[in-house]
Amino acid sequence: MYQPDAKESQDVKWNEFTLIVPAVSVGNVGQLTADLLICTLYMNKVGYLCDDSILPMVGNDPYTTNSEGQICNLVTGAQVYMSASLKLIVIQQRAPFVKGKRGQFCEKLMSWIQEKQFRQVVIVTSSHAHMRTDTQLQGSQLRYLATPEFDALTQNSVEENLHWMRLEPSENPLQSQDSDLYIPGGGLAKTLFSACKLSHVAAVCVLTFCAEGENAVDAIQLATFLNQYLKVADEKNQFPTPGNVGRSPWKIPISWNLLYGNSVDQMIY
Repeated sequence: MYQPDAKESQDVKWNEFTLIVPAVSVGNVGQLTADLLICTLYMNKVGYLCDDSILPMVGNDPYTTNSEGQICNLVTGAQVYMSASLKLIVIQQRAPFVKGKRGQFCEKLMSWIQEKQFRQVVIVTSSHAHMRTDTQLQGSQLRYLATPEFDALTQNSVEENLHWMRLEPSENPLQSQDSDLYIPGGGLAKTLFSACKLSHVAAVCVLTFCAEGENAVDAIQLATFLNQYLKVADEKNQFPTPGNVGRSPWKIPISWNLLYGNSVDQMIY
């Protein structure tokens, strides 16, 4: 499944790395969060995931530092980025799953995770805001779920020291089984988290409640939430946010300039 680029170091000990997997979910918040991590940390592309469960695609590099985006480095539907100094691996998925093959992708991804023996797995996703429980309507819209192995690895520090909130069980009586894994709109997150739990992998799923629309701010909030634990981005850095509504420690990829298409040509008026 994983195909390394020729430049990848052969001496990397993957068991020392944290793997971040964004789920294709409501608002694409997981993928936007991966964009922020890859761009801000100047992560290197080291390989790609090749499987017939993902629709084939090719495009220009969305993380080019050229202000006009004229440097053409091709990217594919699912690529792997690495920061050796931070011991961080991020998968970025840009193409949807082939209908009926999401389970196949999860199985192969889990095999790769077990083969590389990552220190921990972080699943980044989002969930439909209109399906929140009554207790979730106010306060923080950020939640997490963790396997027992992750709790043991961190000694419950994310809840005790960072005051993260665990995802509340579903109040829907039809969701009595695995009610703590009720993530509507979360894409692959529930399946992958369940597989990690079954395989005794140290894994955490972080998510935000949101709706479809302009989700750049949701991604910035989720990346900042995750950074409280990983501490990979320097919060002293202050980059402009989309729409220049403020500043954040996250560098915005040039591809976000056209996230929702070109602006309307004023000449037509």
